[in-house]
Amino acid sequence: MTRAGPYRITVVLLAGLAVVMFAYPCLRVGAAFEIDYNEGWNAYLQGLVMTGASPYAGAGALFFNNYPPLSFYLIGLAGLVVGDPVLAGRLLSVLAVAVIAASSGVVVRANGGSRTDATLAAATCAALFSAFATDYVGVDDPQLLAQGFLCAGFAVYVSGKGGPARMAAVAVLFALGLLCKHNVLALPLVVTVHALWRGRGAGRWTFLAVGLALAAAAAAVIAALFGVDFVHRLLAPRIYDATRGFLLTMEVLGHIQAPLAVAGLFLLLVRRSAIGTMVAAYLVGSLLLGMGFSGGAGVDINIFFDTMIAAAMGVGLTATWLRTRPGLAAMAPAALAVLANMGVLLLTPQVLGRMVVDALGEYAEREELFRADVAYLSRIPGPAVCESMLLCMRAGKAVTVDPYNVLQASLTGRLPPRQLEDMLARREFPVVQISSSREHPLDEAPGLQVIPPRFVNFSDGVFDELARSYTLERVGLSGRFYRPKDS
Repeated sequence: MTRAGPYRITVVLLAGLAVVMFAYPCLRVGAAFEIDYNEGWNAYLQGLVMTGASPYAGAGALFFNNYPPLSFYLIGLAGLVVGDPVLAGRLLSVLAVAVIAASSGVVVRANGGSRTDATLAAATCAALFSAFATDYVGVDDPQLLAQGFLCAGFAVYVSGKGGPARMAAVAVLFALGLLCKHNVLALPLVVTVHALWRGRGAGRWTFLAVGLALAAAAAAVIAALFGVDFVHRLLAPRIYDATRGFLLTMEVLGHIQAPLAVAGLFLLLVRRSAIGTMVAAYLVGSLLLGMGFSGGAGVDINIFFDTMIAAAMGVGLTATWLRTRPGLAAMAPAALAVLANMGVLLLTPQVLGRMVVDALGEYAEREELFRADVAYLSRIPGPAVCESMLLCMRAGKAVTVDPYNVLQASLTGRLPPRQLEDMLARREFPVVQISSSREHPLDEAPGLQVIPPRFVNFSDGVFDELARSYTLERVGLSGRFYRPKDS
């Protein structure tokens, strides 16, 4: 068997596994239940902008939006086509992951890699997302949509000569990505530095001119439509916790240590091409940015998505280099492919087990339980506080309270610290739905150090006020439902 034989077979098997794992979020896009907390928040804004209202000032005094506006309009328009913004957002999310994986393969191919090397990069990328970021793939959230635009821009940049038309396309794709999510900076920074430093005359200046023109046009349109509300919301502070950031960073590095080690060692130790240098900068820059942002409240594994993508590209580049080294054993590239995907392989039983359990009835049961929560909530007249904002929307309730951002606004002095607690004390809400638990349990043993949950969307004062003024009436799939004690 030739050297390509075992390697090609290994990559085909890994690609098949990636397809199977990726099928789960694809099949889940039509789920009636809320897949992730962010879905209701995004769907509310996507529906809001389709009415002509501002996604900033128009969202209400207790609803805060610190994202750029483009994703809400893109997904909102797609929602008009498919009949539901949540479904549209989920479909665009899985499409974006496919684009990201394919772009990883294009980068490897542009660096002289074979189809098998490119397939390895794409499969590694898709498998990493499907195994470790299941709550983001196929979810109504702008993160992956933004990164799909950016990765497509990088693929366009490296796959041909930097002529004016190509460089203009790169600038447009980068602008679209950054107008969907503003903190995905690593790839645009790397390409911009490379284009200005190494780019050819006409292409370089086209990229710069189109980029600046788009930035100016976007700023003008945003200022005209949203005014200072956009700036105030985008720059609104959040709580930062370095300890939380360290724990999140260590957790993510534990997940992706295999591809990170393979790609990192190659990109550090081997003489690189221009593309290899950019991927190395992308890997290091994304890791540093992720570590810096990781202590911010509300941040999750998504802050390291760029690192996952860069690592997958690096795996493909490593395979290209290793496959062409004389004197190495025929199984060396195959062994590298397995090593780079070792974390995914170890998690495969859990991922496949989840699919089997859902197929045996849990998926249908969750849909039924969510519909029961919707039916219960819709029968109660008046406003509601919903930690699951999608639940409120499906029940026909106005989304007036954004729990997580109200907490952040209270902690940073943008809202009175007891605003929500005082509203609960006055029993202004006939029903409150909540799924999270207080940060520090009351029954913890004295002196016992408890690691707080990653996400807590209500203050301890809210839990205390619920205990004083409300009574628990129902427990469902969406959490606990409280009614005023005098109702």
